[in-house]
Amino acid sequence: MAPRTKVVLVWIPSHVGIPGNEKVDELAKLALNQEMPGDKQVIWSDLKLKEMPGDKQVIWSDLKLKVNTPLEKLWQTDWDTEVDNKLYEIRPILKERLAYDEKLSRKQETVVSRLRIGHSWITHEYI
Repeated sequence: MAPRTKVVLVWIPSHVGIPGNEKVDELAKLALNQEMPGDKQVIWSDLKLKEMPGDKQVIWSDLKLKVNTPLEKLWQTDWDTEVDNKLYEIRPILKERLAYDEKLSRKQETVVSRLRIGHSWITHEYI
């Protein structure tokens, strides 16, 4: 930083005084302390992080992997029960992208998928 650069740090409270956000925070704290039903209980216990020794910190990418992996498995398990679903027919494995998806943006991928399953204004015009 240049010697005459002035830096001002300002703390801006994000959720204070906003009833909807405060309610969400309250519900999230309650969810942390409640037992989860059935198979979700095992997943939930896997998400609890162990104490880190000394001054080591959890790296964000490690935390994201720790949370996402069990959630993706749970999502895929739930998705596998949707076998009569048109979208399931074209994308049975959620994590895998379709061959033509590699170069498409998320929005373009959504448009192509909606056209393939017949869920668009174009297909509804002729039905």
